[in-house]
Amino acid sequence: MNVSTLTKNMDEGKLVAIALIGGFVALILFFVLISGGIVRHVPITWQEKIETTIAFRTIDGKLNVIGIKGNSGTNPTLLMRTKDFPMVLTVINQDSIPHMLYIDGLGAHTKILKTGENQTITFYSPTEGTYNYYDRLSSSNKPIGQLKAVKVTAYD
Repeated sequence: MNVSTLTKNMDEGKLVAIALIGGFVALILFFVLISGGIVRHVPITWQEKIETTIAFRTIDGKLNVIGIKGNSGTNPTLLMRTKDFPMVLTVINQDSIPHMLYIDGLGAHTKILKTGENQTITFYSPTEGTYNYYDRLSSSNKPIGQLKAVKVTAYD
């Protein structure tokens, strides 16, 4: 082995060592910047929302609300989250007379819906609670069903 070959092998070894150390430092710097929030300028998750569709329908002479999307059954208990999580509620009138949904305590309501019409309303609940929903045009003051707003927290 001559001197030039020995020098060349030493230079390649230094280059590899410098590349490995530089890559390791870059990886650490990358993780430090991400964990500090410097890289991320926008939220990385989609805003969660609850989407539900219900319909007014008279069954056996009695007014009912039928769950179509998000809830099922007759006069379902609707569920939503509190605070910054919107409830997107679509109300369809599948009955032969006009109806107007009203959620007591939240002030959320639809317009007067004629047969075949629908409306989508978006609302928030600031706190946990159970709220009754009514048909404002009904002669009865009895609630048709309930909406429950719950606070969801991370589990440790």
